[in-house]
Amino acid sequence: MILDTGRENSRLKERLERIVREKRISHAYIFEGPSDMDKEAFARGFIKGVLCPKDLGENCGMCSICDKVDHGNHEDITYFRKDGMSVKDAAIESLQEKIKVRPIGERNIMVICDSDTMTPKAQNSLLKTLEEPPGDALIVLLSDNMENLAPTILSRCVKFRIDVQPETVEDEEARRLIGMALKGCRFHEIVREAGDYVRDREKAWLLLDSMERIYRDLAVENGAEVRSYKIEDICGYVDHIEEARLRLKRKMSAEYAMKELLLAITG
Repeated sequence: MILDTGRENSRLKERLERIVREKRISHAYIFEGPSDMDKEAFARGFIKGVLCPKDLGENCGMCSICDKVDHGNHEDITYFRKDGMSVKDAAIESLQEKIKVRPIGERNIMVICDSDTMTPKAQNSLLKTLEEPPGDALIVLLSDNMENLAPTILSRCVKFRIDVQPETVEDEEARRLIGMALKGCRFHEIVREAGDYVRDREKAWLLLDSMERIYRDLAVENGAEVRSYKIEDICGYVDHIEEARLRLKRKMSAEYAMKELLLAITG
């Protein structure tokens, strides 16, 4: 498998494995996750999936290539880390030189750790490479907060959020209801399926938190399910969730607040 990060990231793992299996690998990815998470380990899992000769969409963990990736001595993989408080322009200049060298294997892979600390000059330099990546090169950016990256960089990368919080019952319910809305299910069908999450105030609060988190994740992902949405629609749904919260704070009934929200996302 790409990386066993627990149930909360099983969908992300499956999506990445499918991308590799179907050979739809893009030239640049951003993996965003909390500062205390080992994002390099996640990147290594993804890279092994890309390079593993078993060609199963996941890594076998036993071949010489997987072993080299694990031990950090694969000839075609280079890591770049911050110098002091930031990733400097010199690091990106080095990346640009290394990425031009013909790889020993199938592709050059460049991993920029702490990418959200890149100086403005470094980001501008990287943008040139992202616009015209050589060959099958793969660039992986690891970030605590991708909002610190320039919009032009974000637009040229496939973005994924790595979550370390366990998926809750509310997360599952929110994902199910959002999926129903995406499939075009009618308002009354979704209300019926929501059950107590429409009537119970405490459950409604929990569901709103989960729905907002899922929509925000959708806003930074590039999967097929995401392309069914327009980014402005996703932002609009988040606004509707905030409105539902305000209604609950104003002591309006949970049923009214939640039905208004579900009507908005099915409209």
